[in-house]
Amino acid sequence: MNFDQIKAHPLFPFREFRTDDLAFLRLELYWAELFREIIGAEPNGASRLTAWCPAASADREDGNPILSVIDRTARPIRAVRIVQRFNDHGLPEVDLAHLAPVRFRGDAYVPFVPDIGRDATDDDGTTPVEELLISSDVTDACERLARGLIGKWCVDRVSPAHMQQMLDAYWQRVRENLIELP
Repeated sequence: MNFDQIKAHPLFPFREFRTDDLAFLRLELYWAELFREIIGAEPNGASRLTAWCPAASADREDGNPILSVIDRTARPIRAVRIVQRFNDHGLPEVDLAHLAPVRFRGDAYVPFVPDIGRDATDDDGTTPVEELLISSDVTDACERLARGLIGKWCVDRVSPAHMQQMLDAYWQRVRENLIELP
């Protein structure tokens, strides 16, 4: 099943993954195929995927992680962890595709929450790992944002400082569109 077939499935985006085995597997496959598409091939045609391997199994209970991969061949070691995110509480939702002022009382749901892992280590507990953390819903806007950040982190291998600048810019744009009413 390729990425387009996954997205064309009638149950996409597989919100019932906690209770439906096939929905869980399809959701896990969605993220794995998205990662595969982003990583792709080197300009000479060689696969970049061979360096990446699973770091942890997907967690069906809460989707933390839904995808966890690591590249131990490069220095420094890089990892990506994706946590599945859904608006389970029916909060007002920030529309990342059309950022515009949103008026809300209390909390708002942000469907895409990126960060850089602090003090992450490999399985030995001592080898440092640079980790991109993404807590994301399954939407077109979230997919676009994930493609951009994962590409920068895994393919372009931007520094953690540069990635943090990109994340700060993202959060500034999100905050500018949230207006809490008194």
